[in-house]
Amino acid sequence: MWKGKFSSSVTIVVLILCAAANSIVKASFEDEVDIKRSDFPDGFLFGAATSSYQVEGANLEDGRSLCNWDVFCHIKGSIANGDSADIAEDHYHRYMEDIEILHSLGVDAYRFSISWSRVLPSMHFLSPFERFHCSCFFLSWVVVFDKHTRDHGGGKFGGVNQAGILFYNKIIDSLLSRGAMPNDYLIQCFLLFKQIRFIADNSKFSAGIEPFVTIHHFDYPQELEDRYGGWLSHLMQEDFVHFAEICFQSFGDRVKYWCTINEPNLFSEFAYERGTYPPAHCSPPFGNCSTGNSDVEPLIAVHNMLLGHAKTVKIYRERFKSEQRGVVGIVVHSFMYKPLTEDKRDKEAADRALAFNIAWILDPVVFGDYPPEMRHYHGSELPKFASEERIILRDSTDFIGINHYATLYAKDCIYSSCICNDSSCTKGSDRAIRGFVYTAAERDGVPIGEPTGMARFFVVPRGMEEIVEYAKKRYLNKPMFVTENGYSSPLNKVEDYHHDVKRINYLKSYLAFLARAIRNGADVRGYFLWTLMDDFEWVNGYSVRFGIYRVDPQTLNRTPKLSASWFRNFLSNCSLNYVESCNSISLMNTDESRAQSE
Repeated sequence: MWKGKFSSSVTIVVLILCAAANSIVKASFEDEVDIKRSDFPDGFLFGAATSSYQVEGANLEDGRSLCNWDVFCHIKGSIANGDSADIAEDHYHRYMEDIEILHSLGVDAYRFSISWSRVLPSMHFLSPFERFHCSCFFLSWVVVFDKHTRDHGGGKFGGVNQAGILFYNKIIDSLLSRGAMPNDYLIQCFLLFKQIRFIADNSKFSAGIEPFVTIHHFDYPQELEDRYGGWLSHLMQEDFVHFAEICFQSFGDRVKYWCTINEPNLFSEFAYERGTYPPAHCSPPFGNCSTGNSDVEPLIAVHNMLLGHAKTVKIYRERFKSEQRGVVGIVVHSFMYKPLTEDKRDKEAADRALAFNIAWILDPVVFGDYPPEMRHYHGSELPKFASEERIILRDSTDFIGINHYATLYAKDCIYSSCICNDSSCTKGSDRAIRGFVYTAAERDGVPIGEPTGMARFFVVPRGMEEIVEYAKKRYLNKPMFVTENGYSSPLNKVEDYHHDVKRINYLKSYLAFLARAIRNGADVRGYFLWTLMDDFEWVNGYSVRFGIYRVDPQTLNRTPKLSASWFRNFLSNCSLNYVESCNSISLMNTDESRAQSE
């Protein structure tokens, strides 16, 4: 009896102490988060981000060919609710409205990607005989399926699709001119007399919204997959370099920030390990795909992506940099990892998880080879770089792009048994491809942070500072950009349509820890919010919403959420704590932005 009372008393005391400690931490943090834009360095870029496939739509217009996601989305069961991005947010036709929205927010930069299938809809390496026969097939196909392409001529097989070039020229010019409607005649002249126009009208591009361009963001022509297996083939390296060259030639006089490949670590995991992204390769225990080897194929795909990146940077530096004066980086998906327990082995597992995810991509492009941790555990499975490849890989990135959303727990699986027994863990934790690390967002049934609309994305603001500090130390403080960070509302939450206070709290808390990392010496030069508007979120379709603008599913009209007002006020140097009375330029909705663009 006495023992029970004592136990209850101890429990109450512990709970009170925990609550008090939590209140102290919370109060301390809230004191810190009330910061302004001016607390970031001069010249620091604030922007918003999207990607071509997630927002453009128009998947068969003006000569664009099918990409890997076009095909995958129409395989039953691949995407939540049977969604597709055939129309998406119709950014292809509404880009001027969206640029006006960006302008009304007051952003410095806009990160977007180039659709490979829109710019280079067919394979440049085909022989003349192959091109003729493929062209006959393509033309007969679009006559049946694509009236718009038939009426406008479409792209030329084996060559650059000028309609695609024109589309991105309009976006870039409109951004640099702060959203003023581009003159179509001038744009046509630009294609012929690019340098003349740039010199004569240079004042037009002296200010505005900076284009921050990603060359490859998960989507590529389906023909590359059909012909030789996409990123599993070394041939993909050369085709990617060719595509990048077209981008540099066409847009490089105005684009100063380039990202070669978005999240090769995440793409390889989902496409070749779990099999949830096209081409849907996997093997047990990761999944039951019709083909694939989850232990090996992700390594091969990343190997080819890294070499494609390095060759692209080499060409840019040799042929374009002296005149265009841009910088080229690569973007990595970056969970932060914390040990599940205080056990030394779990601490080592957390370090190993960082090496097998982030350093897997960044060690080669900074130091010229894979992390020693991966070499140790993978052995001969991990591809080797030839000596000449190590040379072009070393220091092949001008900056590091960090996409950070959340933090996970890490548990050692070398000396401990690892069983995936909750919804947030990853299968195959006892395999080398996972670094023999079990990762999860829960400990003893308690989430690591507040849940969001994504299964493994829990709110842990301190992770932003920690991941930046990790990159700072491991990569000798190479310049960094936070290229994605954002909040997905829990599913079916009506309040997210407009009054998304949790998104505001997420953004300001993560920004506060980013600011602290910068004050402690991290060379971070920009931050891009994910995302401008609710979009097609890959296998989640439209069920997951990251946008600060809501997009009506029927009309596609854009409506600002409360977070858009907060972001605009923050960019105007108002307090990070949203205040209704804070003076700001009013945000544009769809009707207003359309009127501006007409």
